[in-house]
Amino acid sequence: MENVLIKVIKHPEKIIYGFERLGLLDWISEERYIKIVYRLAFGRKLHLNNPQAFTEKINWYKLFWREPLMKVCADKYEVRKYVQECVGEKYLNEIYGIWEDFDEIDFEMLPEKFVLKPTNGSGDVVICENKKTFDQKKAKKVLMSNKKRHFSSKTKEWAYYNLPFRIVAERYIESDDCNQIKDYKFFCFDGEPKFLFVASERGSDNLKFDYFDMEWNWLPVRNAHDHNPNLEKPGCFSEMVTIVRRLSKAFPHVRVDLYEEQGRVLFGEMTFYHFGGFTTFEPDEWDYKFGKYFNLNNIKRSK
Repeated sequence: MENVLIKVIKHPEKIIYGFERLGLLDWISEERYIKIVYRLAFGRKLHLNNPQAFTEKINWYKLFWREPLMKVCADKYEVRKYVQECVGEKYLNEIYGIWEDFDEIDFEMLPEKFVLKPTNGSGDVVICENKKTFDQKKAKKVLMSNKKRHFSSKTKEWAYYNLPFRIVAERYIESDDCNQIKDYKFFCFDGEPKFLFVASERGSDNLKFDYFDMEWNWLPVRNAHDHNPNLEKPGCFSEMVTIVRRLSKAFPHVRVDLYEEQGRVLFGEMTFYHFGGFTTFEPDEWDYKFGKYFNLNNIKRSK
């Protein structure tokens, strides 16, 4: 009980998430809901008329720019066609199958190691490193959650609205160390990457997020997780930059996630609303520094 109270004190916006999950806030407009959650998460008013912080601009983006191509790129399966057209098939991870329901999955045909992910989800990935000990019941609970009340209603992420629910099985990418592979997440603005963060030590209790500029200078900013600033620049970094430029050029802003293991670069996903626009940067000044890269002046509002 004490741990729950601490979490609520640190993240009061989660109270609103709980009400939303129960359908108790469906009568509130998107804009009003976003303003309430933002104030609870950041302790300040959300300025939509003249947004300056990166998180403010992400929330403006959710409400006022609605390009149909975003939905294609948010879908974990449909985006493969876009990637193939922009940079080529060689950057796509292998897939074993796609199903509309968990109970349709033929686990016998899957290899000993694989990854399952909902095509309409964000972050709710299930990893199997040993099929003999794989907990199917637990996996089903995780994956099927988006078929009930979709996560996007909690954060009002338009690009995920009404995406079809499917489950895709992908090849498990082996890492060079004992942890899961690193994510290289590039924040791109009008087709140009400006900074990135690296997610390392996945699969452990010590997940790390480290921000770097495009010269691989470590940035002293915390965003949800602690640091591992001694990460080495990947050997294929220049190739990564070329890839994300091509994939991001159609959008005012998108985060493009890549993997690099054993000299091969692979596409991960495209994210338009980093952490839903509701996760703080510490110190707060970085929210405004990153916000300077996001130019809303040339965006024609969709609504």
